[in-house]
Amino acid sequence: MPDELHVTREGYERLEQALDRERQRREDNIASMAGTLDDATDLENRSLNAAQLHMERPGVEARILELEDALARAVIVDPGELPRDEVTVGSVVVLHAPDQHRELTVQLVSAVEIATLAEGVTQVSDDSPVGQALRGRHRGETFTVELDSGPVRYTVRRISVA
Repeated sequence: MPDELHVTREGYERLEQALDRERQRREDNIASMAGTLDDATDLENRSLNAAQLHMERPGVEARILELEDALARAVIVDPGELPRDEVTVGSVVVLHAPDQHRELTVQLVSAVEIATLAEGVTQVSDDSPVGQALRGRHRGETFTVELDSGPVRYTVRRISVA
């Protein structure tokens, strides 16, 4: 499949839920527009309300197309098939930032999953600077990422799957 989009099972389900919400928003928008046109007594208010609803609709339609495309290209990563010794989409990684004296746990996910706002483990997009530097790393490896705040050094402590 061209341009496969590797996503976690949870991410795929969140994408489906987001698509359902956007489709419902579209239906609500259509119903509101029809109601506005039927209920408004003066022509000026009716036109203003219809214009406001009409302006919202292209954004909803674009989001629906974006979600449908992502779901059509999605390949769900099977946690049982993920390597335990290399960071890939779906891996949960414990990182140590020695210069900041802290550890953080992150899950590497596709960029489209980030847009669905998950709860739980902090997610890092595979196209972010940290995500790009993290992909393919092994336990014990140290790498540096240039962030807005300056360079940050990380060491991969553990790799697991969610």
